[in-house]
Parts: sequence; structure tokens; C-alpha cells
Amino acid sequence: MEGFFNSRVLMSTMKIIVEDGIYHVTQRAPGNELIFIEDNDYLRFVSLLKETVKKFQLELFCFALLSNHLHLLLKIKEKNLSEAMRYLFKRYAQWFNVKYERKGHVFCGAYRAALCCDDGHLLAASVYIHLNPLKGGLTKDIFKYKWTSLNCYVQQLKNPSFVRPKKVTKILGKKGYLLYKKLMLDTVDLKYGNINEDRKAIKKFSDNFAEFLVKFTKKEQIGNNSLTSVFKEERVIEDFLKQKRKIGPEGNEGLLYSVSQLRARGYTFDEVAQKLKVGRTTIYRLMKQKR
Repeated sequence: MEGFFNSRVLMSTMKIIVEDGIYHVTQRAPGNELIFIEDNDYLRFVSLLKETVKKFQLELFCFALLSNHLHLLLKIKEKNLSEAMRYLFKRYAQWFNVKYERKGHVFCGAYRAALCCDDGHLLAASVYIHLNPLKGGLTKDIFKYKWTSLNCYVQQLKNPSFVRPKKVTKILGKKGYLLYKKLMLDTVDLKYGNINEDRKAIKKFSDNFAEFLVKFTKKEQIGNNSLTSVFKEERVIEDFLKQKRKIGPEGNEGLLYSVSQLRARGYTFDEVAQKLKVGRTTIYRLMKQKR
């Protein structure tokens, strides 16, 4: 186990794009802005991610979506990473701006990409990504956060997902999906830095993870926490895509976000109410609740 873990990570200001390269991609919102407001925003991005994987012949190993940033771990066959990410982020940004009546950038410039050079870093990157919602304070139970691919790693799904976990889980052996669950439970206390604030965060995590992994493989104990399935036969995504809906916020949180965007652009309350097709009293009530 020690031999395979060289923890080689290549990150630079100039992206190193190679055929059959495996990349840890990160992207975030500018400043204090958000990328995802409501559940349907996450679903829209996942559906576009699925479309992008197929269109550009990518192999997606894992992902994590958080309110203001996201992580992808994927493999490219051709040197088309930039084209694929441009397609994905542009399509989502256009949809998001139309939905919330906003203008401006949804994402903070160019995405970041780290080239994974060995199995050790590939495994560490997947754990780092799946721990993100827990370390970000969005959940207390890593298995109950819906917007990651973790469920694909710890359950044997009846129908295959567009996420391909076997490349990662097989590093742990024949019963990798069982050991991966235990691995996630045991790594929650590892030191964890924010890759958006420290470009060496994943490298530091990988170094700590390497030491932990040697001890872990000797124990081989399996946990039995209950799990939830965001990809249960992919029905959630398919149901979302089949719905014929007018683009717009579905709940109060999304509506309030649209109001703030329009007000920032100089619209009066009457104009906001007319544009969003809601009553002024509804807008005032939401703003009062926020205070």
C-alpha cells in the first residue's frame, strides 16, 4: 500500500492537458454569490453534467455540489477538458441567470484542474471531494447529503449510473465498495484545507491520507450506517427533465434571491412584482421574514 501511494499532484497556473488524463476540477461563485439556491438548481446542473459526460466522452468518477462551489473528478479520452468544462459551465450559467432574473458572472473565472498521476492521489481526491459537504458544515451525516456521488461508492446500484466509481473502489480490492464506506467514516477527522483558498490543500490532505491508509488497510472493518440514494435508478434526474416547467424560482428562498437581484439592478418593487408575477405583499412578507 505504501508503494503505490506517491501522492503526485500537478497543479499550475497553466493547465496541463493530456489524453487519458484524470483531473480534479474545481469551480466556484464570485465573492459571496451562490451557484445553487434550490434543489432544482442542483438537479439542473446534474442533468447538464450527465449530458456533458456523454457529449465529450468523459468518464466521471465522482462529484460534490455545494451552494457556492463544486468539485468534479473525471477522466478525458481526448485533450478536450477545456471545451467540456466551457460547455458545462456556460450552459448552466445561462440557465441560472434566466431563472433568477440576474446578470453577470455565475462562476469565478476559469475553473481549476489538478492532474492525478497515481492511484493514491485518485483515491485521496475522491475522499476529499466526498468529505466536502461535511467539512463545509452543510451536513452532520456525510451519507445524507444528496448532492454528491458518495452513494454510488457505498451501494451496489441495480442500474448503472453515469458516475463510474469502480476505477476508484477497486484500489481497495474486490469488496472496495464496502471498504470505501468504512473509509469515509474513518477519515472525517483528517486535517482538511479549502482548495479554493489554498492550492496545496489537496496535496496536504493526500499526505495525511497516505499515513492513515496504511493503518486502515490493516483493520478492514466495515460500518453499517443507513444510506440515502440520490441516484436510485436515476429517477430523480429523469423526472426533473420530463417536467415541463416555466423557468423561475420554485420556493421562497429562490424568489427572495430573484428579488434581491432585480432590486440591485434598479427595479422598483412594483416592477419586481410585475416581472416575477407575484404580489407586492408577498415580496414584502418575504423580505420581512429575512430580517
